[in-house]
Amino acid sequence: MPTFSTVRAWSYTDGDDAVGLFIRYNVKFYESQDYELHVFLARDEFGEYAAKTICVSKPRQNGKSYAARFYALWMACIEGKRVLYSAHHGKTVRKMFKELRNFIESTPDFAAMLVPGGRGIYAAAGSEGIYFINEDGTDGGCIEFQTRTNSAARGETYHVIIVDEAQELTDEQLEALKPTTFAASDVTEPDSDPQMIFLGTPPNVKCPGTVFKRHHDSAHADDESSIWWMEWAVDEVPDMSDRDAVMELVYQTNPAMGYRIKESTMRDAMDTMSPDGFARECLGWWSKTAAYDTAISTADWNACRIENPRKEGLLVYAVKFTPDGLTGTLAACYKPDEGAPFVYVIESRALNSGINWFVEQLAAKHGKAAQIVIDGVSNAQNLNDRLLQNGVAAKEIVRPTASAAVAAYSSLANAVKERQIAHYGQPALDISATKTRRRPIGNFGGWGFASTDEADASLIEACALAYWGAMTTKRKPGRKAVVR
Repeated sequence: MPTFSTVRAWSYTDGDDAVGLFIRYNVKFYESQDYELHVFLARDEFGEYAAKTICVSKPRQNGKSYAARFYALWMACIEGKRVLYSAHHGKTVRKMFKELRNFIESTPDFAAMLVPGGRGIYAAAGSEGIYFINEDGTDGGCIEFQTRTNSAARGETYHVIIVDEAQELTDEQLEALKPTTFAASDVTEPDSDPQMIFLGTPPNVKCPGTVFKRHHDSAHADDESSIWWMEWAVDEVPDMSDRDAVMELVYQTNPAMGYRIKESTMRDAMDTMSPDGFARECLGWWSKTAAYDTAISTADWNACRIENPRKEGLLVYAVKFTPDGLTGTLAACYKPDEGAPFVYVIESRALNSGINWFVEQLAAKHGKAAQIVIDGVSNAQNLNDRLLQNGVAAKEIVRPTASAAVAAYSSLANAVKERQIAHYGQPALDISATKTRRRPIGNFGGWGFASTDEADASLIEACALAYWGAMTTKRKPGRKAVVR
């Protein structure tokens, strides 16, 4: 049974029928998988699903998608529903399709219910599907398989959606998936209401998904939510020196122990993994920083995009060097007399040939900009000194303090939310703005942008510094001094 659950009472379930049916075909379920099928198929007194949204969180390698595999088959073949199986990785989708196909084709009773003429199995990569026929010869249910994208499944209609690798699911992907169930909800037929099943593991710090974590946090906050949440997890990282005590936790949180996971394997993992990594991957532990919170939402960022920007008004340049000193980004911000300031990236480039390009670019623009903001431990002082040597005045250069950098990052994020800033949709900048995570700065709640496997944070940070400079500088190039 789960170590934590918000599953509430139901009127009845078809779980016994489903488990009994598949057992007759030599399918074996762990106790947890048997229970999951009962929960998925639970109904209320009106015959509707007792829960429209159900989440399952387990440590890795515990068969989290096994019960869902046969749930999908039951719903499509027995109940005639349209089912979508979705996962983050294409290989996961392909594996689920292969396992179901192998079972159906090796089980004559199920194979006989496929659409005849070889049309029951569609195996083209990226468009896999399994299609059944009703006893009267009409089209029955189906299971379609899809790797998630921000536009996946748009225009389709499903009764059931199974979201595997749910820890990777973003809000934008959910917004593409969820509406596909709306048209499947027929108010005249109580048993046709839609359902979504989320299957996942605790996310690590590089995981971009926000949906699964939000459901987890809501469940543990005791919110009045209609979502049912089940997890197998410890509440905190244990003392790894007490191996026997840790092994007891392993058995509590891994329903596959003794079935597909050996004790010797787990003891080896204790010796080779970090305490946090072992707790997350092997004990289902949810770190409070498990999934990052993007500082800028894709929807907000896209809303600030303009097609034909006018580069006019007060101009500020900014250079941001990455902490490892390998990359530098030059960005600019124009602040017009009227309208929203406009930011863009001039170039982001590797520093394997040094910083001479940045020196030449900024020295050539000497006198045109109100300010040049330079930040980053590596190379920042060197660039500062070389610009001075090339005729740039010291009053034109700003080296922001940590608190000023924090102000720059938060001010840009707020400007995006309030639609008080503009950009023109540079792909690399779009990714940097919406795929980087927050990183703490100092001890008082300050934050900056942190790079991820998908995005380089220096692009959005350079834009933030340029925006901050444009909004705070009092310099106006070309203005003549008045002698009194």
